[in-house]
Amino acid sequence: MKRLLIALLAIGALCSDVVSSSSQRMVREGWFETRVDHFNPRNQDTFAMRYYMNDEFAYGRGPMFIVVGAAGPIQTRWITEGLFYDTAYLEGAYLFTNELRYFGYSLPVEDATTENMDFLNADQALADLAEWITYLKENVVRNPSAKVILMGTAYGGALATWFRQKYPHLANGVWVSSGAIQADFAFAGYNEALGESIRQYGSDACYSTIWSGFRVAQNMATLGLAELLSTEFHLCEPLDTENELDVRAFLLGLRDNIEFEMLHLRNTNAIREMCAELEEERDSSLNALIDWFAREHQYEQCVDMNFDSYMAPYLETNFNAASLQAGHRQRLYLQCTEEGFFPTTESEEQPFGNLIDRSFFAAVCQRAFGEWLTEEVIERQLRSTNARFGGLNPAIERGHFTNGGVDPYRVGSPLEDLNEKTPATLIPGTFVSPDLDSIDYEYDSEELIAAKERTRTLIDTWIFEDFEPIQQHV
Repeated sequence: MKRLLIALLAIGALCSDVVSSSSQRMVREGWFETRVDHFNPRNQDTFAMRYYMNDEFAYGRGPMFIVVGAAGPIQTRWITEGLFYDTAYLEGAYLFTNELRYFGYSLPVEDATTENMDFLNADQALADLAEWITYLKENVVRNPSAKVILMGTAYGGALATWFRQKYPHLANGVWVSSGAIQADFAFAGYNEALGESIRQYGSDACYSTIWSGFRVAQNMATLGLAELLSTEFHLCEPLDTENELDVRAFLLGLRDNIEFEMLHLRNTNAIREMCAELEEERDSSLNALIDWFAREHQYEQCVDMNFDSYMAPYLETNFNAASLQAGHRQRLYLQCTEEGFFPTTESEEQPFGNLIDRSFFAAVCQRAFGEWLTEEVIERQLRSTNARFGGLNPAIERGHFTNGGVDPYRVGSPLEDLNEKTPATLIPGTFVSPDLDSIDYEYDSEELIAAKERTRTLIDTWIFEDFEPIQQHV
């Protein structure tokens, strides 16, 4: 339940359509008819993809700024405020954003049963973008030569990167903020990054408490001491220590709680405060975890942390269900078939035990979509993603990759310049996508201001680099 609440809160924040009265008049909804399957000429079925546009600052013939839809319902925030919006004002740009197929109301199929998920992949989404951008150039901006700048975060950042690589004639530059672009099944680097942040902003003692507490908890589980764990962690259903998936789901749930506490406020003080609680004197590291966990869930009668409760948000197939509106099943399908990014503990450089391995997440994929999704199939799919798009080394120019120094997903994004025209900027002390908001010269750090100014300058360069002034004939 806590994971579902976290996702809904995050999406709610992103999807806020509260905008200023001046820009609200300019934001309009549109629908673009696009193919369900761009690569099968025998299938001419179409569906309507939702998008929004804001022409508040637009000159008559462009440029076009596009926020690429990510794995969630459409949100208009960044075409009504923030750095991209501010830069559009300076450049006289149209602002657009699209809704990714299978999310929100952009539905190419009737339901999300496994057999209907075949058209949810990057290649189809990129083809949607290509046809939509072409349509916008010809019918909205009415300038086939209009410059196009893409911005994307998370999965939208990966799509923006891959679009610039695959369709360079349709995008003149791309800004990717916290976009993980390298597919990785056993994404142990994510938990390693969490561990680094615990050491840096908490303490070595805090890291050791979590490390030891998890080892004790998993040892108790493997020894069959279910009653004590079930009682102390106030589990709704007794932990079945004979069921490996239940044991691993319990440990993953505990890890998820620590991750949430570290990241949800986007402030390093949250890590310090969590560690201060964990470091209070106890007779054991496990009791430190138990007491902290009890405070986190003090308003709940019990906590669901078995495999069935973990899987519940992923099994619904009705697009009207809250879990699909939030995008849980769709995002899992992308993970199982294209991205990975499963937070395994297959590394000694992280504090969350060592039982949450790739076999657990393969079981998750199989429970949700069928036995065909074996570890081998998942590995093959992820290799294909990296082979097609280059992993951490995409062949693109005119890009800017920005990442927060405390964002654990940074390990899946370029942290060093790809080439002279595609720099990367790591912003210390910041979390996911710290540079989307407008420049705040009073409260932003020097590094954050510099990153935002760099993005703004690069976008201006991408727009005018190939500009040919009108020649006057004498």
